Amino acid sequence: MSSHDHHHDGHEAQSHPHHHHPAPDAENLVRCPVMPNNLVDPERAEQQGLYRDYEGKRYWFCCAGCGPLWDADPARYAHAA
Repeated sequence: MSSHDHHHDGHEAQSHPHHHHPAPDAENLVRCPVMPNNLVDPERAEQQGLYRDYEGKRYWFCCAGCGPLWDADPARYAHAA
């Protein structure tokens, strides 16, 4: 196997649309303000639109479900972050 070959259990022969990204550096990760146990790569979150700006500061989310929760009460999550 060359250094470029790799396998995914169950779909080795299938083409797949997802992209492989190098793991983010731990020092670049931030906590999601809505789900603070989840770490977020800000660059990847921005590419996916998973962020909001509030009172001059940017907040990044771990998933699409956090955006609507944030939108309902941004002050709650911003002050907890």
